[in-house]
Amino acid sequence: MLYKTRGIVLHALKYGETSLIVHVYTEKHGRQSLMVKGVRKSKGQNRSNLFQPLFLLDLEIYHKESREIQLISSVSRSVPLTNIPYNHTLSMQALFMAEVLYRVLKEEEGNPMLFHFLVSSVEYLDSLEMPAPDFHILFLFQLSRYLGFYPVNNYSDENPYFDLVKGSFKPFLQDDTVQIGRAEGELFSRFLKLDYRSLSPSVFSRGQRNQVLKELLRFYRFHNEGMGEVRSAEVLAGLFG
Repeated sequence: MLYKTRGIVLHALKYGETSLIVHVYTEKHGRQSLMVKGVRKSKGQNRSNLFQPLFLLDLEIYHKESREIQLISSVSRSVPLTNIPYNHTLSMQALFMAEVLYRVLKEEEGNPMLFHFLVSSVEYLDSLEMPAPDFHILFLFQLSRYLGFYPVNNYSDENPYFDLVKGSFKPFLQDDTVQIGRAEGELFSRFLKLDYRSLSPSVFSRGQRNQVLKELLRFYRFHNEGMGEVRSAEVLAGLFG
């Protein structure tokens, strides 16, 4: 069966001398593994730059139920990105976001609301003339809403300790292996009150940002079995002053 769909690039891996295996989150069929033949032939014909993290594509795919890796018939940019490919900070944020998505998106079925959120997030990131240091963190908070484990923001002086398993704030720190401290809990609550438009300029220090990201990734690992470590997080930790 041949079908057309939009897709978001999550990860690309070289295959043979000229081909790629690309993991894409598609609008119609969720996560798909795709073979792209002959895209790394020569400099004049090299189209592998279409498959950068979070690039938005229009795809035509040969789909066969018995295959784990489907074949791409044709590909083009759905929405050309104007800032992410040329801004080091934005491209590193995109790399991080794509790596998280690659690790947590597993379903091979369409989810229109999630797909729309992802496209809107990529477009917003690409629209930034000046990087927003907290964007990737708020993206993870918002993404958890679509993945089914969005935190309950019941933070107060009486409930300052966030429980990473239950996803809500508790009055007592009983187990620091599944709960975070008062200071980090207050930062979590502040992030949960934000949206993309309220991110610039950042009101968080680098230390605060890194601590929230560390605990937020721990929160994700509790709710996504086999997620593992996000390698690009280490690069982001030292990126913003």
